[in-house]
Order: sequence, then structure tokens, then C-alpha cells
Amino acid sequence: MSSWDDKRMKRPQTLSRSRLLGFTVVVLALSVNQGCSLTGIDNSGLQNWPDPVLESSGATLRPDYTPDVYIGAASWYGPGFNGKKTASGEIFDETKLTAAHKTIPLGRRARVTHLGNGKSVEVLINDRGPYVEGRMIDLSHAAAKVLGMIDDGIAKVQVELLREAGVAENVQSLNRR
Repeated sequence: MSSWDDKRMKRPQTLSRSRLLGFTVVVLALSVNQGCSLTGIDNSGLQNWPDPVLESSGATLRPDYTPDVYIGAASWYGPGFNGKKTASGEIFDETKLTAAHKTIPLGRRARVTHLGNGKSVEVLINDRGPYVEGRMIDLSHAAAKVLGMIDDGIAKVQVELLREAGVAENVQSLNRR
């Protein structure tokens, strides 16, 4: 070999143990991170954002859509469920201002407004449902009474997720009435 060939041929680079360890840690961290995001585990509740509205839920999005407002059919439930455990683990009490929704994270508070008469009520989402096609939210008897929809049974409503502080205290005081 000539000296020119010696200069062009380079010795293959090898990683030192510390660089190899660092590279391995980075690859593992990325793999774990990517693996968690691909498992289908929904972390939207951790960020307090509602899940996307499914077309089958009976809800339609407002033209000025924000991720915290939904419009759809509400029904009410109570008889036959009173005293039974809800999806949140609480005991259902039809005299409390609560509601069931398929995707809104349990423990979230929402303002439900009857679009036919303008009445509204703040509720705690503590159960899952409704399980009737075309309905978006199931209200407790007490919440439906405030909205004036007991006799009709179903009403077109707007559901707005609440974020402001102090809502919990307001709802608790209403529930005590």
C-alpha cells in the first residue's frame, strides 16, 4: 500500500462503553415513550380535555366549536338506579345534580342548558351512559327537574365543560337543597 492509500483508509470507529451505554439509554427511553403512546391508553383525562365526540353519541358540534361544548339530546334517569353504584363508585342519588356521559372524564363538572327554554344547571359527571342511540347525556331526576324536562323526558341541550374554580362548591350547595 502506498502512503496515499493509508491516509484514505480509516480505522473503523468503535463506540466506547460510556457512549454505547448512553446510546442504549436514549434508544430505550424513546422505545418506552413510543410504546406507551401506541398502547391505546387514553391520557386525555389527565389533561382535562374531553374525548372526541363520536358520531354514534347523537351529539353534533356547534358551528363555533370549542372542545368543551357539545349539543345533543339529553334524557333523564333515576327510578330503578337510585341507590346503585355509578361508574365513579359513588352511590347514585336521583336528588343530586349529576349526569352520565359516555366519554367526558368522570369527576368533570358541566353546565347543561336546555335549548328549548334557556334553563341551565351545573352537574357532576359521575356515571357512564346513556345507552340509548341518539342520546348524548343522561341527567339525574333533580337535574332534569331544574331544566324543566321531566314531562317531555328528552330535550335538546348544550353541554359545556366547566374549568373555573368554585364550581364544586356551587354544585354541592345546590345538591344540599
